[in-house]
Amino acid sequence: MESSDYYIADNSDMENKKLEAARNHYMSGDYSSALKLYLSLVNTNISYKLYHRIAKCYYKMGDMKNAEDNFLKSINLEKGENPSYIYLGNIAYKNEDIKNAIYYWACAFAYKPDDETVCLNLATSYFSCGMKFQSIFYYEKFLKYAQKKGIAYNTVKQSLDEYSKIGNDFLQKAKQAISRKDYRGAIEFLTFAYKNLPTNYDINLLLGTAYLAENDNMHAMIYLKQAYCINQKSVEVLQMLTSVFINLGDYTAAYCSLRRILPLVISNQEEYLNTMQVIKELNSTFDEQSYLGHKEWGDNYYRENNFHFALFEYENCTLLNEEIAKELADKIEQLKRFIYPESQIVKTYMGRANNFYREGDTANANKYFTKVMLFSEPESQEYRLAKSRVANV
Repeated sequence: MESSDYYIADNSDMENKKLEAARNHYMSGDYSSALKLYLSLVNTNISYKLYHRIAKCYYKMGDMKNAEDNFLKSINLEKGENPSYIYLGNIAYKNEDIKNAIYYWACAFAYKPDDETVCLNLATSYFSCGMKFQSIFYYEKFLKYAQKKGIAYNTVKQSLDEYSKIGNDFLQKAKQAISRKDYRGAIEFLTFAYKNLPTNYDINLLLGTAYLAENDNMHAMIYLKQAYCINQKSVEVLQMLTSVFINLGDYTAAYCSLRRILPLVISNQEEYLNTMQVIKELNSTFDEQSYLGHKEWGDNYYRENNFHFALFEYENCTLLNEEIAKELADKIEQLKRFIYPESQIVKTYMGRANNFYREGDTANANKYFTKVMLFSEPESQEYRLAKSRVANV
């Protein structure tokens, strides 16, 4: 066949001109004209970016219902790095729907943790819900990533510095009380310390220790779980949690704590074998359905935006039942991104930095090594490596 009866026109140039014109209208504040042009492209150029732009026009025009609908359409097409999450959080907050605001902002934080506005929004929202552990967690992120040292930064820093001083003063008094075995007095001091420094590992650990000494296992469990959320490599915390769970008759949770201990004591043969022995003994106390209680707790924590404890319980489920691990894999990965997005970002940026470094592209290598230093902890191996190579380029 030498010729075709059909001809498909290439309209890409026309679409690009419409997109450019729409952007110009939007930048000049003519959101209605920008919206008309964007809507004219829906049938031929469906993308998450287009729906995001349409939603932003509605958002600027104050039409929050249509804005929300189109931001959600955008997310249905791209659930990863999508700025629509930030706006959905804003809309939910305007509607006094704090739970959904936190959820959407957490989604934004997962791919862009250095967005200082998102960090501040999360911190203030958690504070309004009375969830001070989470609130301080994100206030600290805000201080770390804030580029503008303006009024908000100075206010938060001054408050956290004051909290730190008060918290540490009470912590020292608590340590003295514990040295005298005055656990009730220690709990009183530590409670004041915790109100000011809820994300402090030592305070949570000592509160768990003091409550355990007083046979108050329920309170001990709460603070020891928070200590574990802060430092997941502490054998001491996991051993104490095991004791608490056994005291409470929660043998599945005790089993999970011991399973978490195993990789941490693998170099100590005696402790490893002892831990394995207790695991075997506990293993006979439950069946394949025993994970369901932890699943219910995880779901409740998730609904409450207590992502640290939700992750803890969902991981318990996977330790108790290998089959459920497949079902919960996506949710566990999501929660890790909500809480620790930097770890994945550091891994990605380190790979890019090393590639540029090997190719001799010092400018790009330096850019990504600098990002690695921003997102990693100063004592980490990644930070030290990035810092040494930045110096070399």
